Amino acid sequence: MTAIDHGFAQDRPSGMLDWLASFRRGMPRTEAPTPGPRTTAAEPLLLDTPVPPGFRSVHQTEEAHEAPRPLSMGAMATPLKPISLRRDSIYNAFSTAMPVTDRHGLAGRNSELEKLVEAIVVQRKHAVIFGTRGSGKTSLARVFGDLADEAGCVALYGSASGDADFDSLFRPFLAELPMSAAGKEKARKLMDEPLDVTRLAALLVEDVRQRSILILDEYDRVRSDDAKSEVATLLKLLTDIHSPVQVVLVGIAGDVDGLIAAHPSLRRHIAPQRVAPISKPELERLLLSCAENARLQLDPDALDALAGAAMGSPYHARLFGMQAALVTEAGGRDRMTLADVEQGLASALDDWAEMSGATHALFRRILWEANASRRMIALAGVAASQMSVISYDRLVRLGQEVLGGGSINEQQAADAMRRLQPALTTMPGGDLFMFEDTLAPQFLLLMAKQPAPAVPPAPTPAEEMRAMLRGVDGL
Repeated sequence: MTAIDHGFAQDRPSGMLDWLASFRRGMPRTEAPTPGPRTTAAEPLLLDTPVPPGFRSVHQTEEAHEAPRPLSMGAMATPLKPISLRRDSIYNAFSTAMPVTDRHGLAGRNSELEKLVEAIVVQRKHAVIFGTRGSGKTSLARVFGDLADEAGCVALYGSASGDADFDSLFRPFLAELPMSAAGKEKARKLMDEPLDVTRLAALLVEDVRQRSILILDEYDRVRSDDAKSEVATLLKLLTDIHSPVQVVLVGIAGDVDGLIAAHPSLRRHIAPQRVAPISKPELERLLLSCAENARLQLDPDALDALAGAAMGSPYHARLFGMQAALVTEAGGRDRMTLADVEQGLASALDDWAEMSGATHALFRRILWEANASRRMIALAGVAASQMSVISYDRLVRLGQEVLGGGSINEQQAADAMRRLQPALTTMPGGDLFMFEDTLAPQFLLLMAKQPAPAVPPAPTPAEEMRAMLRGVDGL
């Protein structure tokens, strides 16, 4: 599979930094003074010392003739900790930074791969791959691209940006498509002209000489409704005129409508592929494989705790496993225990709190204030991890099935949805919601399992500043 460089700047994910950090970044920077010895009156300032060409003082010039002195770690007040090759192997084994590109590292997705190959390669449908962040959408798309290459297709991979229009989404693919000489000449001319749906569809039908699959990742970032409408029109045209090119859209969504508002006649030609949570046994196999690569062993209860905390997410399984493995390594041991996992989960939660301060502060506050609704809030996190989207009705049904009770659970579900509202985003239709930070449900459950604090949580930076402004213009 060939990756296409769209040249897009990466958008900052919303909700990943609290607003105060953003506020501070926007302020003019001032250089902090460098600490050093205080200058006395008897000691001449550097500016009073003649400086020869080369921007070095006389003393520096004389010292320049001395033999270079090697850097000695022993001369430091606190020597740096030696780099641990074992820690490096842990980072590599449990890596969460890069998508999986090898089918052997893609845990629990054989069924999804088979469906994609059948729908796209065999039936020649377009496809939409959707799910939450960290569910493995990109990894699934990349491994599918390799399988499509082996089947004789040309799979090209690109990534979208928030300000992308139709032209910038598809123009980068033109140079890599297997086209006839005439097609390459047409594509060359199109490089200097705006790219529209009709001309691109004609080119893909008449001049592409080999089955090709265009995989467009992070499609959820596209904000332009016009661009999305034109993409849907292109898919319809390619289907109607039997093009040898199929398009695969990949993005964060709770359903197909979250990525593409397709015409009913087009829906028959689109294969939806939700990247659902993987089963706990598959997560355990993934964790055991990572631990083996890091030359570690896992106690059964440690393995069970890691897989349970991940709630079907391979991303969280790797993240929690890596943090627990680092605890094991720091203790000089080769076997991960339940205590290591508990400490690793706490470290992962602390790191997430640093990155998602506003969401963490919201969760901490609503869990402290919720009282009887605390279990229902935790259940909302579990539901979001398993279903991607939640609603009041779904939460009521789950409350009755999982927690029991009737009208009490209805009141608690309404209270939980109201308290969680600032962390949710509305899906098309208005009745379904996703967590804006789709990595958050697992951390919400971790926080809910902690004992409720005896004192109220500290006010947020915004609340502190509002208190300082009290009395100004009626505040």
